Amino acid sequence: MNNKYEKWGDSRWDFTKSHSQWHFDPLLKGGKDYQDVCTFKGDWNSAVDKCLDKAINSTWATRNKLSEEHNHRTYTADGEEQDLINAGANPNMEVFQRASAEDFEVFRNIAEYFALEEATIKFHNQRTGQLLNLHIDNFAGRKERGNTFKEIAADRNPELMRRFVIMLDDWEHGQVFQLGNSNWHQWKRGECITWEWRDIPHATCNMGWHDRPMLQVTGWTTDITHALVKNGTKETVIKV
Repeated sequence: MNNKYEKWGDSRWDFTKSHSQWHFDPLLKGGKDYQDVCTFKGDWNSAVDKCLDKAINSTWATRNKLSEEHNHRTYTADGEEQDLINAGANPNMEVFQRASAEDFEVFRNIAEYFALEEATIKFHNQRTGQLLNLHIDNFAGRKERGNTFKEIAADRNPELMRRFVIMLDDWEHGQVFQLGNSNWHQWKRGECITWEWRDIPHATCNMGWHDRPMLQVTGWTTDITHALVKNGTKETVIKV
């Protein structure tokens, strides 16, 4: 097999931006740069508490480390840290807390709704002061990449893979989730969105006084997945 590898150079931001089809005009108004999918209803308080107990504080370089035993530097870290240094930021800044969430039935039930193949289920929490800088996704943690710059099928056809996020608690003041020119806020517990991962720059931070727990589900799409996105609305209630 002739594997191809991406050539990022010294900047994650420059490389991923060059592959985006978004307009990058900060003054352009109108439209929405994310898609509502549904709202989940269920009791996941216990699962959230258990995830918080094991969640690891992460930097850009360690964000795919899901346990204390997993000593893992993400292959993209050099370019990401250089972007931070160029901007005058601390390359070791904390971006979020993270843990694997496949062990919890309620989270598996949520993930099953999307009908993805080879789905990964990750728990994210942002504590006060944690900030994930503006970026465009590349799914660095997917096993298909092997912690290398190896190209995967979704790089050539972004529709083959999709990411969903589900908020696990109501929005609080000071919690920010920006996607393109849109600001997602005032979400309710269980609301789920997605976006065009190869195109839309996004960033999150917590300037408030409450944790911001979130579930992230990523995988290979099916016809059912495409239909859910096409017909998505937060008024669609899914009990889990």
